[in-house]
Amino acid sequence: MDILREPIRGAAAWTGAELAQDRSWERQITTDERTELEAELTRLKSMGLTAFQAVDRSAIAAGSALRGLARDITEAVKEGRGFVVAGGFPVEGHSDDEIRMMFWRLGLELGTPVSQDRDCTLIADVKERHVQAPAGTRQYGGMREARLHVDLTDVVGLLCVRQAPSSPLSTMASAATLYNTIMAEHPDWLPRLYEGFQWDRMSEQAEGEAPVMPWKIPVFSYAGGQLSSRYHRGWIRAGAARQGAPLSEDEGAMLDYIDKTLAANALPFSMRPGDVYFANNYTVLHGRAAYEEEPDWEEAAKRLLLRLWFNIRKRCSQATPVVGSA
Repeated sequence: MDILREPIRGAAAWTGAELAQDRSWERQITTDERTELEAELTRLKSMGLTAFQAVDRSAIAAGSALRGLARDITEAVKEGRGFVVAGGFPVEGHSDDEIRMMFWRLGLELGTPVSQDRDCTLIADVKERHVQAPAGTRQYGGMREARLHVDLTDVVGLLCVRQAPSSPLSTMASAATLYNTIMAEHPDWLPRLYEGFQWDRMSEQAEGEAPVMPWKIPVFSYAGGQLSSRYHRGWIRAGAARQGAPLSEDEGAMLDYIDKTLAANALPFSMRPGDVYFANNYTVLHGRAAYEEEPDWEEAAKRLLLRLWFNIRKRCSQATPVVGSA
């Protein structure tokens, strides 16, 4: 097992305190970019394409502005800090279906959208459903806090259509900063974290498959000069419990430390209608604070975010580390 023993330097290693002062991770979608997105929406509808699932790359006509937006997003998630937050996506004056169409259109410019669950969902509605999901199944969009975690794809895109009145903060955290902190304070933990844990499949396994992944997913892995991180505490804990082998006291302490370190170095930020972020799931973890919402509110008043998973073109770097002595 090849274990990186040097700290990671460069854009991927950041703290929330640093980025609170340096706002270059934010980007405004320009007038030309919005105009091209809306023009594409009009053109696709004129072709009779009213459902985003019917649109593939053969139907799109990229303009220079959209290509520039896609290039900036790709550079940020592959070679920069691992994420970008952009404001000004055209949501006002458009139906939810029209917004989905434009979000899908941007996704096609960035890479290959992939399914998010066993129902082959390509754009997920992230919202509170006021229905308790059965134990051992996935639930997203609920009002409880979402701890920092990664998703199961190269890049996650999340677009805010409507926000809850309490405006829960979203969070990002750097996997490189987490790695540097562990290496400085608990280097003896690295072999166990490189070994990884078996994740629960959260009842989304195919027929005949085991409910827990039969292989271990490393919290960190290092190959070809690249560091990757894959961490989702809920699925790690559920995998251990389903096998009747709860995490040991030492393993629990490691995960507690990871959660505490991520939270201490996280960047909190607001997501307002029209804000969209894209994050590299190998180098950045994302989460959200808890929020409140009444079940009897009109649907148009309820919080709604759209989530897109995609594999980026030329495949996402599994980290952007520059290593060197401290």
